[in-house]
Amino acid sequence: MRTRDRLAAELRKVAALSSEHADKYEALAKRAETGEFDDYSDVHVCGPTQLYGELTAAGFTKFAARVANGEFDATKEESDEWARSQSGQEAAKSLPPEMRKLFGLDLLN
Repeated sequence: MRTRDRLAAELRKVAALSSEHADKYEALAKRAETGEFDDYSDVHVCGPTQLYGELTAAGFTKFAARVANGEFDATKEESDEWARSQSGQEAAKSLPPEMRKLFGLDLLN
C-alpha cells in the first residue's frame, strides 16, 4: 500500500473515533490521498513537515508525534520511483557525482 493511502486510512480511523474533530481529520485524509504530504511530492515544502505543522497547530499532538516518528515516511520503493521520475532526475543532475553516488542516484538512470 502506498504511504499516502496508508496515511489517509489512519487519519480516517482517528476521525471515526473523534466526532468532535472528524471533519478536520477527513479534510487532511483527502489531502493525503492526493500525495500532498508525501516525502517526494513535487511541491516546494516537505510534505511530512507540512502535515506535522498542521496537526500540531490543530492540537492533534498524538497523530503529529506519529508523523514526527517517521511512521508515514516514504518507502524505499517510493524513493526509487521518485528517483526515476523527471523531477528526481533533475534533482540528481544538480548534485555533484559524489553526492549522486552517495544517494544511489547514479544507478537509477
